[in-house]
Amino acid sequence: MIEKKKENGVSIQDNFLVEKEFATLRDVVIDPTFPWYFQKTKSHPKEDRSISPGQFTHMIYAAGAPYSHYDSYLAPILEQLDFAILTKIKLNLNPRLPEPFYSDFHIDHQGSLEKGNIPEDIIARSTTSIFYIDTNNGYTELEDGTIVKSVANRLVSFPSNTKHRGVTQTDEQTRVVANFNYLK
Repeated sequence: MIEKKKENGVSIQDNFLVEKEFATLRDVVIDPTFPWYFQKTKSHPKEDRSISPGQFTHMIYAAGAPYSHYDSYLAPILEQLDFAILTKIKLNLNPRLPEPFYSDFHIDHQGSLEKGNIPEDIIARSTTSIFYIDTNNGYTELEDGTIVKSVANRLVSFPSNTKHRGVTQTDEQTRVVANFNYLK
Protein backbone atom coordinates (compact mmCIF):
# COMPACT_ATOMS: atom_id res chain seq x y z
CA MET A 1 0.00 0.00 0.00
CA ILE A 2 1.31 3.46 -0.91
CA GLU A 3 0.17 6.47 1.14
CA LYS A 4 -0.11 9.27 -1.39
CA LYS A 5 -1.43 12.21 0.60
CA LYS A 6 -2.46 12.94 4.13
CA GLU A 7 -3.64 16.42 5.00
CA ASN A 8 -6.78 18.03 6.40
CA GLY A 9 -7.88 14.59 7.56
CA VAL A 10 -7.80 13.26 3.96
CA SER A 11 -5.79 10.13 3.24
CA ILE A 12 -5.23 8.63 -0.22
CA GLN A 13 -3.76 5.14 -0.45
CA ASP A 14 -2.86 3.51 -3.75
CA ASN A 15 -2.52 -0.26 -4.23
CA PHE A 16 -4.69 -0.66 -1.14
CA LEU A 17 -5.31 -4.39 -1.63
CA VAL A 18 -2.84 -6.99 -2.76
CA GLU A 19 -3.42 -7.73 -6.44
CA LYS A 20 -5.10 -11.12 -5.94
CA GLU A 21 -7.66 -9.72 -3.45
CA PHE A 22 -8.32 -6.72 -5.65
CA ALA A 23 -8.78 -8.85 -8.79
CA THR A 24 -11.25 -11.13 -7.00
CA LEU A 25 -13.38 -8.19 -5.82
CA ARG A 26 -13.24 -6.41 -9.18
CA ASP A 27 -14.15 -9.55 -11.13
CA VAL A 28 -17.20 -10.24 -8.93
CA VAL A 29 -18.51 -6.67 -9.10
CA ILE A 30 -18.09 -6.24 -12.86
CA ASP A 31 -19.50 -9.68 -13.68
CA PRO A 32 -22.64 -9.40 -15.86
CA THR A 33 -24.62 -11.38 -13.25
CA PHE A 34 -23.86 -8.99 -10.37
CA PRO A 35 -27.18 -7.47 -9.17
CA TRP A 36 -27.30 -3.69 -9.57
CA TYR A 37 -30.35 -1.61 -8.63
CA PHE A 38 -31.22 1.71 -10.25
CA GLN A 39 -31.60 4.80 -8.03
CA LYS A 40 -33.18 7.92 -9.52
CA THR A 41 -30.66 10.23 -7.86
CA LYS A 42 -26.90 10.09 -7.30
CA SER A 43 -26.31 11.73 -3.95
CA HIS A 44 -29.55 12.19 -2.00
CA PRO A 45 -33.33 12.00 -2.49
CA LYS A 46 -33.72 15.78 -2.79
CA GLU A 47 -31.42 15.94 -5.83
CA ASP A 48 -33.13 17.37 -8.90
CA ARG A 49 -34.41 14.28 -10.72
CA SER A 50 -35.02 16.25 -13.90
CA ILE A 51 -31.25 16.58 -14.42
CA SER A 52 -29.82 13.67 -12.42
CA PRO A 53 -28.80 10.63 -14.49
CA GLY A 54 -29.23 8.50 -11.37
CA GLN A 55 -26.93 5.57 -10.72
CA PHE A 56 -26.90 1.86 -10.05
CA THR A 57 -26.23 0.75 -6.47
CA HIS A 58 -25.90 -2.35 -4.39
CA MET A 59 -26.30 -2.00 -0.62
CA ILE A 60 -23.91 -4.32 1.17
CA TYR A 61 -24.32 -3.30 4.82
CA ALA A 62 -26.62 -0.88 6.68
CA ALA A 63 -28.32 -0.42 10.04
CA GLY A 64 -26.02 -2.89 11.76
CA ALA A 65 -26.61 -5.82 9.43
CA PRO A 66 -25.47 -7.25 6.09
CA TYR A 67 -27.89 -6.59 3.23
CA SER A 68 -26.10 -8.75 0.71
CA HIS A 69 -24.20 -12.01 0.62
CA TYR A 70 -21.49 -10.17 -1.34
CA ASP A 71 -20.21 -8.67 1.92
CA SER A 72 -17.50 -11.35 2.14
CA TYR A 73 -15.78 -9.97 -0.96
CA LEU A 74 -15.20 -6.68 0.86
CA ALA A 75 -13.62 -8.38 3.90
CA PRO A 76 -10.03 -7.62 2.76
CA ILE A 77 -10.86 -3.90 2.81
CA LEU A 78 -12.63 -4.10 6.16
CA GLU A 79 -9.64 -5.91 7.67
CA GLN A 80 -7.50 -2.86 6.91
CA LEU A 81 -9.95 -0.15 8.01
CA ASP A 82 -9.53 0.92 11.62
CA PHE A 83 -13.17 0.84 12.72
CA ALA A 84 -15.12 0.11 15.89
CA ILE A 85 -18.63 0.38 14.40
CA LEU A 86 -19.51 -0.11 10.76
CA THR A 87 -22.57 1.90 9.67
CA LYS A 88 -22.84 1.43 5.90
CA ILE A 89 -21.23 -0.11 2.81
CA LYS A 90 -22.68 0.67 -0.60
CA LEU A 91 -21.43 0.00 -4.12
CA ASN A 92 -22.12 2.60 -6.83
CA LEU A 93 -21.93 2.13 -10.59
CA ASN A 94 -22.13 5.09 -12.99
CA PRO A 95 -22.51 4.40 -16.72
CA ARG A 96 -20.49 6.56 -19.12
CA LEU A 97 -22.08 9.90 -20.05
CA PRO A 98 -21.17 12.21 -22.96
CA GLU A 99 -20.48 15.05 -20.47
CA PRO A 100 -19.48 14.80 -16.80
CA PHE A 101 -22.35 14.99 -14.31
CA TYR A 102 -21.54 16.72 -11.02
CA SER A 103 -23.68 15.40 -8.19
CA ASP A 104 -24.63 17.74 -5.37
CA PHE A 105 -22.14 18.14 -2.55
CA HIS A 106 -23.34 15.92 0.29
CA ILE A 107 -22.38 13.81 3.26
CA ASP A 108 -23.20 10.13 2.99
CA HIS A 109 -25.65 10.10 5.90
CA GLN A 110 -27.45 13.32 4.90
CA GLY A 111 -30.92 11.72 4.88
CA SER A 112 -30.41 9.98 8.22
CA LEU A 113 -29.07 13.20 9.73
CA GLU A 114 -32.07 15.20 8.49
CA LYS A 115 -34.50 12.58 9.87
CA GLY A 116 -32.68 12.54 13.21
CA ASN A 117 -31.74 8.85 12.84
CA ILE A 118 -28.04 9.59 13.35
CA PRO A 119 -26.92 12.35 15.73
CA GLU A 120 -24.66 15.05 14.26
CA ASP A 121 -21.90 14.29 16.79
CA ILE A 122 -21.73 10.69 15.53
CA ILE A 123 -21.29 11.92 11.95
CA ALA A 124 -18.58 14.34 13.12
CA ARG A 125 -16.65 11.41 14.67
CA SER A 126 -17.18 9.07 11.70
CA THR A 127 -15.05 8.36 8.65
CA THR A 128 -16.03 7.93 5.01
CA SER A 129 -13.79 5.83 2.77
CA ILE A 130 -14.23 5.38 -0.97
CA PHE A 131 -12.58 2.45 -2.71
CA TYR A 132 -12.19 2.74 -6.49
CA ILE A 133 -12.76 -0.47 -8.44
CA ASP A 134 -11.90 0.82 -11.91
CA THR A 135 -9.82 3.57 -13.49
CA ASN A 136 -11.49 6.33 -15.50
CA ASN A 137 -11.59 10.11 -15.84
CA GLY A 138 -14.33 10.48 -13.21
CA TYR A 139 -13.40 11.60 -9.73
CA THR A 140 -14.47 12.51 -6.22
CA GLU A 141 -14.37 16.19 -5.34
CA LEU A 142 -14.31 17.44 -1.77
CA GLU A 143 -15.96 20.77 -0.99
CA ASP A 144 -12.52 22.35 -0.34
CA GLY A 145 -11.59 21.67 -3.99
CA THR A 146 -9.54 18.51 -3.39
CA ILE A 147 -9.92 16.15 -6.34
CA VAL A 148 -9.35 12.41 -5.99
CA LYS A 149 -9.08 10.71 -9.37
CA SER A 150 -10.76 7.35 -9.95
CA VAL A 151 -7.82 4.96 -9.95
CA ALA A 152 -8.40 1.23 -9.50
CA ASN A 153 -7.38 -0.13 -6.08
CA ARG A 154 -7.20 3.35 -4.49
CA LEU A 155 -8.78 4.18 -1.15
CA VAL A 156 -9.53 7.72 -0.01
CA SER A 157 -10.64 8.39 3.57
CA PHE A 158 -11.92 11.61 5.14
CA PRO A 159 -14.13 12.77 8.02
CA SER A 160 -17.78 11.89 7.32
CA ASN A 161 -18.92 15.47 7.84
CA THR A 162 -16.80 16.52 4.81
CA LYS A 163 -19.08 17.40 1.92
CA HIS A 164 -18.08 15.67 -1.30
CA ARG A 165 -19.50 14.73 -4.68
CA GLY A 166 -18.95 12.24 -7.43
CA VAL A 167 -18.21 13.36 -10.96
CA THR A 168 -19.07 10.87 -13.70
CA GLN A 169 -16.67 9.66 -16.36
CA THR A 170 -16.74 10.20 -20.11
CA ASP A 171 -14.00 7.79 -21.20
CA GLU A 172 -14.77 4.33 -19.79
CA GLN A 173 -18.04 2.40 -19.82
CA THR A 174 -18.35 2.37 -16.01
CA ARG A 175 -17.17 4.06 -12.84
CA VAL A 176 -17.50 1.69 -9.89
CA VAL A 177 -16.77 2.59 -6.26
CA ALA A 178 -17.44 1.14 -2.82
CA ASN A 179 -18.42 3.60 -0.08
CA PHE A 180 -17.70 2.75 3.57
CA ASN A 181 -19.00 4.69 6.57
CA TYR A 182 -17.76 3.84 10.04
CA LEU A 183 -16.74 5.01 13.51
CA LYS A 184 -13.09 4.50 14.43
